[in-house]
Amino acid sequence: MAKPIVVTLDGMESSFEHAKLERSRLYGARRRVPLDPDGNPCQKAALTADGLYLLQSGMTAQGYFDEGGRWLQKSQLVGMDADGQSLELKGSTLGVPQALTSIEPSELLRHTTDAVYLLDPSSVDAPLAARLEAGEVFKFGFNYGADYHEETAFLVRNQEGYFCLVGTPMLPSWSEAGKVVVVEEVAEAADDLDFEMF
Repeated sequence: MAKPIVVTLDGMESSFEHAKLERSRLYGARRRVPLDPDGNPCQKAALTADGLYLLQSGMTAQGYFDEGGRWLQKSQLVGMDADGQSLELKGSTLGVPQALTSIEPSELLRHTTDAVYLLDPSSVDAPLAARLEAGEVFKFGFNYGADYHEETAFLVRNQEGYFCLVGTPMLPSWSEAGKVVVVEEVAEAADDLDFEMF
């Protein structure tokens, strides 16, 4: 079981068990299973560009091929910034107390929400519970697992319970009258969308 999300406000700790809120839990899901001519389920695989290797589902999670075709384990990879400098690996924040900062709700709206966690309070400091009940929003640093950048998480409460929203800052691009808008191509994420559920 994953460690809890632990936060502090004015020196008092609060702890929450958490479960990721998946789209399928809210709307249900359909799964299409391709079958071969004999009616057996097919397995997804990919052939490398040189045609030498057949990669089955889950194999690329263990490592990567470089430009020369050499296999590299994930442990051999290092994060780099835009200047080619190595980045420091930041550990998971789960189980580690994170300081809360009260924010204006509009700051939450300036982030794209990448994940939502349903929180089950193990112990909540009474002043924090009261402020959340009044609609106050708090932010804190969050890393589910070790990563090269820390995400921003928001602690909120509504009539359904406590929630942790994990997001990244949104950088809107503005347009002015009389200027031509340049549209950047966006890779389609067809696997993430199932239009039949709508």
